[in-house]
Order: sequence, then C-alpha cells, then structure tokens
Amino acid sequence: MVKIKKKKGFIEQLKEQGKFGKIVLYTVASVGVAIFAILSILSSPLFSPPIISIPPFTFVDFLVFAILSGTGIFGGYEYARMRKIKKINERFPDFVRDLAESRRAGLTFVKAIMLASKGNYGELTPEIKKICNAISWGSSVEDALNQFAKRVNTKLVRRTVSLINEASKGGGNVADVLEAAAIDAREIATLQLERRNSMFPYLAIIYIGAFAFIAIILVITNSILPSMSSISETGASAAMGFGGGGGISIPDLVTVFFSAAFIQALGSGIIAGVFETGSPVSGIKHSFILALTTWLVFKIAVLIGMLPSSGIL
Repeated sequence: MVKIKKKKGFIEQLKEQGKFGKIVLYTVASVGVAIFAILSILSSPLFSPPIISIPPFTFVDFLVFAILSGTGIFGGYEYARMRKIKKINERFPDFVRDLAESRRAGLTFVKAIMLASKGNYGELTPEIKKICNAISWGSSVEDALNQFAKRVNTKLVRRTVSLINEASKGGGNVADVLEAAAIDAREIATLQLERRNSMFPYLAIIYIGAFAFIAIILVITNSILPSMSSISETGASAAMGFGGGGGISIPDLVTVFFSAAFIQALGSGIIAGVFETGSPVSGIKHSFILALTTWLVFKIAVLIGMLPSSGIL
C-alpha cells in the first residue's frame, strides 16, 4: 500500500520552521509602533491646536512609546529565543553523544534519531521531534538536520551538524566521529558560558554608567541651573543666556538633557548586547530597559515638580 504524503499548509510550514511566532510578534510590534507614531503626529505642534490631546502625555511621550513598543516586543522575543538557544546548546552535546552510543549499538542513523526523540533533552526535545517528523515525511537525514541547524541558527549547532553530515556521507566509523563532535560541542558550550560570565562586570558598568548619567542630569537641572538662573536675573551673568536674557530656558534644557539621556540609553543597550553575546541584536532588550527607565525618571520628575517642563515632556 502506497502512503500518500499530505501537503502541509502554509501556517504549518511556518510553525515547523520556527517562523510563525516571529512573524506574529513582528506584526504586533509594527502595529504598536504605527499606532503610537500616529498619535505622536496628531498631538504634535504641527497642528494648532493639536488634533489629539491626552494629558499628561505629550507628542514626545507617544514617540517614546513607539520606540519602546518596537524595542520591547522585539527585545523580549530575542531574549526568549536566546534563552531557548542557550538551553539547546547545553543539551546538544548530550544528544550527539547518545547518537554515537546508538550507532555503536548497531542502530542506523535514522533509528538512532528516532530513539533520541523519546528521551528528555529539555528545550532540545521538540527540535529532535521535528527532525523525526521531517524524516517521516520523506526528508533525508541530511536535509532534516540542516533544517534543524537553520531553525536554531547557532555556530555550535551549524558546525556540529555539518560535521555529522560529512561523517554520515563519508562512511567509516561514524560513532567515533559523533563522539568527537559531542566532545567538541561540549567544549564550545563551556567556552560560551565562560565568556558570558566574564562579560557580566562590563554589563554592570554600562548600567551603572547610564543611571549615573541620569542622576547627574537631575542634579544639574534641579540644583545648579536654578542657581545660575537666579544669578543671571540679578544681572551678574546675563551673558550666559539663562532666565530672562533671551537665551535657552531651563525647561528647554530639560528637554535637551532628556533627549541626550534617551539616545544614550538606546546606544548603551546595544553596546551591552555586544559585550554579552557579541551581537548588537541581543542588546535591544537592554536598550528597552534603559530607555524605559530614563523616560520614567524624567516623566515622574516633571509630574511631581522636581523638574520644570516646557510642555514637550
């Protein structure tokens, strides 16, 4: 009896490739960014009076919300993905080692993978089952492993899968090759863990530096600038441009300082990601945390009267 292969739907294919959740989250993030960007435009000084007014939020707040929507959702997704990949990398050497033992016991490569799919490898188990499903649907072992490597997309998995495929095609003692690949994968995973641990102090320095920058700005705008403004009002330093001298006002300076702190928070987060994993993408979650903290501190300080407002923040 010939088994008829049922064609998978588009959504099922996306789920199997691990792209469905990513597309949904990106869509939600795009919608959120678009909504807040439109609110920012409609409540901006471009219109007099503004088409939309939602006190105490200003057009700058809505612009911040648009940025936070994008960085928050994308950063959260990347954090969850990297956490999953970390757990997969930790268990992947065990999976390769078990394949080697199954091959030594006389099982074929396909049966060895099928047997491994019944084990418990944590976050790696669903991926092994996807490999088995792909094989059962007619894919070769090489294609199924390559699809797995694309889904996980880490140097450790790509390198090991390439080694396994070459060993299976070349013949010889595949079990020894798998054992060597397992040892190699374990050493790489250990080195990656040591790198993350060694970079933690640098992450702490970035966060401390960002918070110190905000604290310094608060001290300057709440203590030093008012004192300088009062001096300028007496005429002792009118050339400095504060107060009624026609120069930039303290509320305007608060807006400038907020803009500088917010941009610095976004940049510091990206740098933190480079330190943490070597990838700027993983720093988006840090950018979200630092940017959100910056906005909250300035917004609360303005609302409680600690900082003057120019109506923009």
